[in-house]
Amino acid sequence: FLLQTAILERLSGALCDAVTDQSGGQSMLATLERGNLFLIPLDNQRQWYRYHHLFADVLQAHALMEWPERMPSLHRRASEWYEQHALFSEAIRHALAAQDFERAAGLIERIWPTMRRRQRETTVFGWITSLPDALLRDRPVLSVVYALELLNDGQLDAVESRLQDAERCLAAN
Repeated sequence: FLLQTAILERLSGALCDAVTDQSGGQSMLATLERGNLFLIPLDNQRQWYRYHHLFADVLQAHALMEWPERMPSLHRRASEWYEQHALFSEAIRHALAAQDFERAAGLIERIWPTMRRRQRETTVFGWITSLPDALLRDRPVLSVVYALELLNDGQLDAVESRLQDAERCLAAN
């Protein structure tokens, strides 16, 4: 349980159940808290927790050594859970950690208008630059979003290339 949930910045029973593909996450969290096992409650209802940062670091390092091949599937399950609960930033972060770039790209396209209204373009730019360039070139929405971010950053030469990618994709469809 500890190693599987080490990938999470914050924990809830339902999220732990989704990531571990088991049930009883909430009772496990309550047991860990009662045992003073480096679990910190984040709310008064005891719905959300986090591991102590140093403990989380140790767990993550151990999980990477023990199960490097399982880490992408754990991140993918976390991403799916977060998406189902409309927590898109976390869903994207875990999709990127799983290297599920198609999923991350779809989530970014979906959340882009909201992020722009909230003036969170820098966050979107960080996500987009984490994606493979070939994927960006084949997704017109992301190409335009990338061009806008480059324009805001003053990189005018790169803007035209991204807009041409979007135009090429739209012409092909």
